[in-house]
Amino acid sequence: MSLSVSVVIPVYNAAPYIKECIESVLAQTHQPQQILVINDGSTDQSMEMLLPYAQKGLIQLQTRENRGVASTLNEAIDLAEGDLIAFLDADDVWLPHKLQQQVDCLQTNPSLDACFGYVRQFISPDLPPAVQAGIQCPSEAQPGWLKQTMLIRRSAFQQTGLFSTKYHTGDFIDWFMRATEAGFAYTMLPVTVTLRRLHRSGLASQQQYQKEFVHILKAALDRRASHSSR
Repeated sequence: MSLSVSVVIPVYNAAPYIKECIESVLAQTHQPQQILVINDGSTDQSMEMLLPYAQKGLIQLQTRENRGVASTLNEAIDLAEGDLIAFLDADDVWLPHKLQQQVDCLQTNPSLDACFGYVRQFISPDLPPAVQAGIQCPSEAQPGWLKQTMLIRRSAFQQTGLFSTKYHTGDFIDWFMRATEAGFAYTMLPVTVTLRRLHRSGLASQQQYQKEFVHILKAALDRRASHSSR
């Protein structure tokens, strides 16, 4: 029996991109059992874009006041019903074979907790040409150490713990460090599975991430020192 998949999409002010995001999930060659979309207090037209999908029963839609991405992810993990969980940012898209390739990997490798894939970045075409010209975008796909490229066993979160709500943009790297310390077993598939959009709000998030990473790294070093002193 094939492993079932729950897809988690947190949404905050992603009206221009959310349709393309959801359509990329609906176009998967391995259809998920559940598509959980949590509207995290959007103030734009995101809900208007999401409602038709919910009314057709294509997504399971939750909406509430803004609590941040980590809180949204943790809430979705609690609501997930699938054997496996996949995460997708509302402004990114998956390639059609993403889930099938990764389900096959975990199905045939029961010792793995998760698998990742490559990511190819692209500059959002809605940006003015002058802004596009100032964005550096790798021309080749790269190993995607991101939650958007990951497929993980739901049971693994009992071992790794959930995402920390202390961080606004560093939630994944903090979780990944803690998961690795807990013996998290994973592999990187050499196939491109995710297209990651580069745009203005993403650039601002990158600056925030660089500030948070210093604190995340210090916390990891403190844990290592505490462990070695025991």
